[in-house]
Amino acid sequence: MTKVLIVEDEPNLRREMALLTPWEEMDLILVGEAENGREGLEQIKKLEPNIVVTDIRMPVMDGLEMIAACKEQFAEIEPEWVILSGYTEFEYARKAMKLGVMEYLLKPVDSGELKEVLDKAKEKVQQKKRHNKLESLVSENGENSQALALFHEYSATSGSTASYIARAVELIQTRYIGGITIEETAEILGISTGYLSRLFHQETGYTFVDYLMYTRVKKAIELLKDPNVRIYEIADLVGYTDARYFSTVFKRVTGFTPKEFKEGIK
Repeated sequence: MTKVLIVEDEPNLRREMALLTPWEEMDLILVGEAENGREGLEQIKKLEPNIVVTDIRMPVMDGLEMIAACKEQFAEIEPEWVILSGYTEFEYARKAMKLGVMEYLLKPVDSGELKEVLDKAKEKVQQKKRHNKLESLVSENGENSQALALFHEYSATSGSTASYIARAVELIQTRYIGGITIEETAEILGISTGYLSRLFHQETGYTFVDYLMYTRVKKAIELLKDPNVRIYEIADLVGYTDARYFSTVFKRVTGFTPKEFKEGIK
């Protein structure tokens, strides 16, 4: 569950939020309460909450000071911040936005508005978790992912041999969906398969098959950013009739499956 910490110096308001908010129903868990910023900072270090709901004006250490101190001392925790303020404290709220506060609520706190803001904060937390998971997967599979990141499309240079490779790359770019083999390409160019194979690797740094594979995977990555396109559809759109084989190739190149990638960028 997503962990929430309340930092509020008014006991009645603090208890009201703690007792009346339907935490379990919202898939949240209240892990702690604090009555000032200094105590809140200690709780953040100890409990590592995903969301912190905090008042701005408090004794000992106010909410803005607590947020700034947390960013400086516990940068790895990065909770979503929701601040509470009175009508006369708008300038404080504006400063809070500069500190990365997601949203603020005016006192007296409306339970419906609090629930709505907490839902938004929870979604932010889940997005961050998915993003971190994706980054972790990329890191764990660094060599493959780096190879894809460093893949560069061939730019033709002058020379008679370069024209063959430029044409071959053009054929890959236009026929990667339906499929194109090095044999078919060599026949279209009027040269032998062996000569094209040696020339292609010499000019691009890739084998013909690898260049086609990287092209397809890069196209797939762009398509995976669209939440409305299904993975089996993407496989077909980049030239793989077997979605399982597409997933195998995608993972071999990037280090993670199309599903993991799609979930990670939602």
